[in-house]
Amino acid sequence: MWANFPDAIRAEILETGRWERPSPYDPEPYLITKALIEDGRRHLLLGAPIAFRGPVHILQGMQDTDVPWRHALKLVEALESTAVTLELIKDGDHRLSRPEDISRLLRVATSMTAQN
Repeated sequence: MWANFPDAIRAEILETGRWERPSPYDPEPYLITKALIEDGRRHLLLGAPIAFRGPVHILQGMQDTDVPWRHALKLVEALESTAVTLELIKDGDHRLSRPEDISRLLRVATSMTAQN
């Protein structure tokens, strides 16, 4: 997030410890704090292999303005598991909350549960 913030937003976070990001999903803003940014820096995962070998199924909306779909590709590459499925939803947004998205999520969850 930090690298993509304009200077004014970075300055606000550094000066006040927070920035209220407007949300397209909620009338209340989403609070971004300095602590969130610092915590995220301590938990970066995509610079090395991720030692997880179980099944993974990622559903990613390509219209997600919060998490670019190319991040999902980086995650797939980093996972050591060979049982990884990435499902890109071309018109899906960040929440994947449309009825067809919920049906897809339920289908995947049911399938993953049946495997275990």
